[in-house]
Amino acid sequence: MATSYEKMPEQALDDTRFDQPAPARRDASRAYAICTTPRSGSWLLCRQLVNAGLGVPSEYFNVTHSMPLCARWGLDPRDTRAYAVELRRRRTTANGVWGTKLLWTQYAERRSALKIVVMRECRHILLYRDDIASQAVSLHLSYLTGMWDFDGTIFTVPRTDLSFGDEAHLRECEQTIHAQNRAWHELFAAMHIAPLTVRYEDLVADQSGTVARIAEWLGLDAGEFHVPTPEPRETSFPPEIEARRRELVVAWRARGASAPP
Repeated sequence: MATSYEKMPEQALDDTRFDQPAPARRDASRAYAICTTPRSGSWLLCRQLVNAGLGVPSEYFNVTHSMPLCARWGLDPRDTRAYAVELRRRRTTANGVWGTKLLWTQYAERRSALKIVVMRECRHILLYRDDIASQAVSLHLSYLTGMWDFDGTIFTVPRTDLSFGDEAHLRECEQTIHAQNRAWHELFAAMHIAPLTVRYEDLVADQSGTVARIAEWLGLDAGEFHVPTPEPRETSFPPEIEARRRELVVAWRARGASAPP
């Protein structure tokens, strides 16, 4: 069943309107973490899942989001476990589903707490991108421009020390992506976790199918979630930058980029 679709920017998910009534049920089998790397299409997946009614996944352990939420809820932002309890109380949808998005750096910063409240008390989706060249270019341009979302908002201070197509920084971005993908795989192996794998390219090609697959994996019946409208292709950059981005991807790929070190 298709429903109306809201394409909300990242910061909008901090708003009170996304808070949920206290859940009638708390089911660990319906709690999930999207474990991923920067510029993997994770916000597209989050928006699809929010619109599907499969929790309210956001980058909750990024200080950009945890600070305002903790301030609003009267919490100490340093107390990760208390914050996680409040997230489960306020951001679990009526069908018992709770979700978060988690980058490797955020896990590493709060490892002792997140190992328990996310890695042991949730199920895991590993979102990755086959096209590392495109991902590295996108990451490079986000640092360069400070733009990380589809609406062109500048979230971080643009890196004035970088030039467009800076080869050393592109290589650094590429190595960062490979290292973080490897870190997730190593953590899953060490903790004997078998994540649900979602490839970015498959998500883009079949958004509705990806949502349905996740809902089935969480154990939901068809009547417990909605099938959202697929989003059209999105870009994070103004048209003049987007055109140059496409050219840079071709050039970077031609250099043999994207192979793991």
